[in-house]
Amino acid sequence: MLTKRSFFKYPLVLVFVLSFCALTSCSDDDTIVASKDLVGKVAERSDLSILVQALEKADLVGALKGSGPFTVFAPNNEAFQKLLDSKAAWSSLDDIPVDVLKSVLLYHVVTTKNASSSLSNGQQIPTLNGASLVVDLSSGVKINTVSGQSASVIDADIDSSNGIVHVINEVLLPVELPKDITDLAIGTADLSILVEALKKANLVSALQAEGSFTVFAPTNQAFQNLLDSNPDWNSLDDIPTDVLTNVLLFHVLGKGVESEGLSDTYVKTLAKGPNDEMLSLQVEVTGGIEFNGDAKPVMVDNMASNGIVHIIDKVMLPPNVVTLALNNSGFTTLVAALTDSRHTVNFVDLLKMDGPYTVFAPTNDAFQALLDSNASWNSLSDIPIATLEAVLKYHVFGGGNVQANELTDNQEITMFDGNMVTVDLSNGAKLETGSGQSVVISLTDVQGTNGVIHVVNNVLLP
Repeated sequence: MLTKRSFFKYPLVLVFVLSFCALTSCSDDDTIVASKDLVGKVAERSDLSILVQALEKADLVGALKGSGPFTVFAPNNEAFQKLLDSKAAWSSLDDIPVDVLKSVLLYHVVTTKNASSSLSNGQQIPTLNGASLVVDLSSGVKINTVSGQSASVIDADIDSSNGIVHVINEVLLPVELPKDITDLAIGTADLSILVEALKKANLVSALQAEGSFTVFAPTNQAFQNLLDSNPDWNSLDDIPTDVLTNVLLFHVLGKGVESEGLSDTYVKTLAKGPNDEMLSLQVEVTGGIEFNGDAKPVMVDNMASNGIVHIIDKVMLPPNVVTLALNNSGFTTLVAALTDSRHTVNFVDLLKMDGPYTVFAPTNDAFQALLDSNASWNSLSDIPIATLEAVLKYHVFGGGNVQANELTDNQEITMFDGNMVTVDLSNGAKLETGSGQSVVISLTDVQGTNGVIHVVNNVLLP
């Protein structure tokens, strides 16, 4: 056996061995290791496989095989997954526009070789993107971006033939990515159940569309309260998808409305009622902002690239015509009339049925005018119940969901009691009653799940 000592006693043997290596794979392997460029160094690491895919998609592989020298801050796979998870529209690199991906990747490349030992605190490093990175050595080695990120170097000084690689735990962004409504929801911890609900109802893509939307976003506690309200609902999976979809769409407007633009009114949502008419959402600002009767804002005016998000404390359920009346403080007398204990007809249960109904709803002032018309009537209880029932029946059409634009001049509508009203469009919208009244329709098309309400300024008398 040759010992270490005896080996060197035979210089010809040494020369032979070295010569043999120079002509065989021994030399090949050494040459590969020594000359491996940045792309080769990145490619040999399994934790940088997504970066390799990104470089190929952005057509930057050739550039990083150049003579350099370069410094590459290389995001690991977890960093790329975090980037993809930050936007609902991005499931893979294929979902990122090539120009965006290329700009982002160039923000990770410096045209000088910067070993970690050469970095200094506060140092600004220009990148091929045109924007600079800032070194932070206050706690380990961090790279700060112009968009406010702070990425940690988790593996430094991977040398190559044309530069050096530092592995980092974030994808560096030269500018903050625009956030659409779903991105904003994903980034808000208290809206995680809303995100789950949007996914289940297949509404994520709808809220990624261009245009402007307003979303009233219920908190996690609001969704939990909804689940607790029904003993059969232990999770979102227990809510029928069609029900969940319409509930969620009831929280969306097809236009952007900031909090300053809210007023005491009804707005059309994207939820659908009879004949695919958009359901109405009541907004109240007098005495404090409320939506749909009792949902209150938690945080308003969260701006997204395609709309506005107002976070609220309750999941709002689409209202029927009864709920619409109950929620409106201008209809308290009408509600009292419908719920009078003397009734022989259960008007509330009747108006909760599928319908669809068209209801002409008198305001509180209209009922007060009715009471004032008879000296012996000081309250609803003074009106004979037969008279009150006949009057209430004269305000409901049970044959359809008639929108204002479907009313025609001289149209006759037969009400619940069998009597008719006649539409007069000669000077605004009015109803001519059997008793000779000409009653103004002051507000139209308040749409519920089982019918539509038109507000009138007088109690209709048959």
